[in-house]
Amino acid sequence: MALRKLMEEAEKLLRSAGVEEPKIELSRDPRYGEISSLAAFELAKKLKKSPNEVASEIVDRIRSEQMELVKDVEAVRGYINFKANWIKYSEEILKEILEKGERYGSTEIGAGRKIIIEHTSVNPNKPLHVGHARNTCLGDSLARILRFIGYDVIVLNYVDDSGAQMADLILGFTELGYPLDPPEEMRFDEYCGDIVYVEVSKKVEEDENLAERRRKIVEEIESGRGRCYELNKKVVERVLRDQIKTCWRLGATYNILNMESQIISLNIWNEIFDKLKEKKLVYRAESGAKAGCWLLDLSKHPILSKEGDEVLVRSDGTTTYVARDIAYAAWKLGGTSKDFKYSIWGANPDGGKIYITDEAGDIELKMGEVDRVINVIDVRQKRPQEIVKYALKLLGLRSEKYVHYAYEIVALSRKDAERLGYCVERGEKVVHMSGRKGLYIKVEEMLNMLKDRALEEVKKRHEDWSMEKMISVAEKIAVGALRYALIKPDIDKLIVLDTDEILRLEGDTGPYLQYSYARACRILEKSEDEPSTKPPAEPLEAEKRLLRRMAILPKILLEFDENLLIKPIANYAYRLASDFNDFYEKAPVLKASKDVRRFRLGIVMAFKVTLANVLRLLGIPLMEEM
Repeated sequence: MALRKLMEEAEKLLRSAGVEEPKIELSRDPRYGEISSLAAFELAKKLKKSPNEVASEIVDRIRSEQMELVKDVEAVRGYINFKANWIKYSEEILKEILEKGERYGSTEIGAGRKIIIEHTSVNPNKPLHVGHARNTCLGDSLARILRFIGYDVIVLNYVDDSGAQMADLILGFTELGYPLDPPEEMRFDEYCGDIVYVEVSKKVEEDENLAERRRKIVEEIESGRGRCYELNKKVVERVLRDQIKTCWRLGATYNILNMESQIISLNIWNEIFDKLKEKKLVYRAESGAKAGCWLLDLSKHPILSKEGDEVLVRSDGTTTYVARDIAYAAWKLGGTSKDFKYSIWGANPDGGKIYITDEAGDIELKMGEVDRVINVIDVRQKRPQEIVKYALKLLGLRSEKYVHYAYEIVALSRKDAERLGYCVERGEKVVHMSGRKGLYIKVEEMLNMLKDRALEEVKKRHEDWSMEKMISVAEKIAVGALRYALIKPDIDKLIVLDTDEILRLEGDTGPYLQYSYARACRILEKSEDEPSTKPPAEPLEAEKRLLRRMAILPKILLEFDENLLIKPIANYAYRLASDFNDFYEKAPVLKASKDVRRFRLGIVMAFKVTLANVLRLLGIPLMEEM
């Protein structure tokens, strides 16, 4: 890559001057050069000289005839600064971007390695809310970026189709008179989550007989046979279809749907449980509130032990979700002799097949050796996830490969909660979702509100467009606005969604990025000249700033492989768009002389390619008109 070539040339120049360890890094202040070396500071200690004196001596030994992309080398307060030959460097940057096109930025660092990512994993008894959407968008962006840098990525969606939450629905449908079909114009997932589950849960809390009946239904579902088990399968399938449609609307795709019931029927847990018992890592409580339960011994863990041992099997023989997570995690890491059978569930919008675990299936999919297992699960599950990781270590598995990608929850601004018709308490500025209060902000609800508001603006600006085109653009704006708002903050920070903010065309928003891309498309569309990579003269500062920004994308993605942080990439997209809009204001393209115009068109074309690649990584829809 162009930046790498510049850095390698700087390293070569330093070595030719006798520096064994060049210590190269990007300059913090481009006014002093593109690349800096701190080598003189370490050498100064050995030579007992000042860093500036050592730096000056090194610079004096560098021969200018060896320079190509480097124009000049200076010693400044101990730093050795390399200034670029921008005539050659800018051409190198543009050539690389335009030649690589949609692959620009990819480093192939993950080639030959596999990563499993589990995300979304919403119980199939309700629609997705905006908190789930953060999970989905983070997980999908992780998958997109890791695939882009060469990894073989397998995306899993864990479907908890057993347990009390599903039993509530089955109880409602079989014994409490709730019809299986939702009211007209209501989706099945909404019907289950907003009506049946909420109402039945309240009734169960108030009636011990219903609570006992629910427990029996849980047992029947886990047994894998019976009327309730069969009905549960049908309900899960219908809810899951609606949930996945919402995820597709957000731009997410999946490879495998892992059904919890299949984990139970495959007896992965029994195998893991036997291993835990053999190693004397679990014990059966003989007295007290947990009598009859099997617990994981956490006494040797310095932190987890403070809250006591963890129940894995209840006294009635049913497993806890932590137990099932341990079994599932062991399967991901290849720590079990058992494996699933699969059938084809459907296809993603891009045509990619979606497989589902199915004991009657005839397809085998071998995971093989994995480099990492990334689990996108909110921060409230920190302790259970730590327990799972600890159990994997006790079992002798490579627990360091198991990554809990923890993120904070999502809240809503007061005015948006009121727009959606929720009753907000006086003085409450930030509204947290709560089923008890009736605050349950569905993804579809949020996207539709964003889409309607975007559509109003599109109509004002493009009266000549067809309604179909207006709706299509409004949908892309809505998705881009929501996705960007959910992935750009630090993952450990609470998000307060404010649609007034996230829909703005100026500032750090998804629509601003989309608008910048559309602006570049419009410039290229208006010109009849062919873009050029050759600058007719030293580029302007606004041109250098944009070129410099585009050149560092491969470096940004190399760093992502180490830290898995999406925020720096989102931040990069915003700064890239800002630099482009500054370039647009200070370096006119279409009105410039021919040679300058062609070079600037080359910059615009390279920007379009670079921003498009980054937006695809973030899952933000591209639009040539907006």
